[in-house]
Amino acid sequence: MIGIFAHPDDEAFGPSGTLLKLHDEGYDIHLMLLTDGEGGTNPDNVPLLGNTRLDEWQSAAKLLGARTVTALHYPDDGLSLITNEDLDTKVNHHISRILADYRSPAHLSFMSFEPLGITGHRDHIAASHLTARMMRQFGAHEAWYFCLNSDQAPLSNTAYYEPRAREDSYITHRIDVNSFLTDKYRIVDAHHSQRTDGTNLKALGEERLSVECFHIETC
Repeated sequence: MIGIFAHPDDEAFGPSGTLLKLHDEGYDIHLMLLTDGEGGTNPDNVPLLGNTRLDEWQSAAKLLGARTVTALHYPDDGLSLITNEDLDTKVNHHISRILADYRSPAHLSFMSFEPLGITGHRDHIAASHLTARMMRQFGAHEAWYFCLNSDQAPLSNTAYYEPRAREDSYITHRIDVNSFLTDKYRIVDAHHSQRTDGTNLKALGEERLSVECFHIETC
């Protein structure tokens, strides 16, 4: 499973429970990070927030059991300004390096946020569209697009960068991650600089966070 995410905490605050479950089931988890997240909140006024967030991401990836991590260092909130050719060439190169470590053809799957980016964030949307292109280029078996249900966020009347749910008809899979919540919280807490968002996430409560929703597309 190759997860392609825009910011250092996207996989943590999003589908980390499912990634933990897949790792427990024997999947190799590879994380690809497009930006350093230097545009995030900075409550401690650290001088180089991107470096701090990269360190936090590395710590979270270890807790997640990721086999490899790849950071591409594109500008935060700037992915929409990068050409598809640039993104595709660089990401294709790193995916090819990952796959070269497998002697036999791997059961290749991708994971990212759903095409509306959950919050409408342009970086999230760019990462999702990039994932769809990689799925086609590599002939992957499936792509998992993380989304929220109506218990986790409203379906409408949300502003930019506020979580918004998808309709039940869009959600193809609901993954029970209740047994992985303790580890999910540890991964969320690893992103200490973004602790306000982490606290807001955990405030949803165990019942809501015990289910992670996806729209899964297969080739």
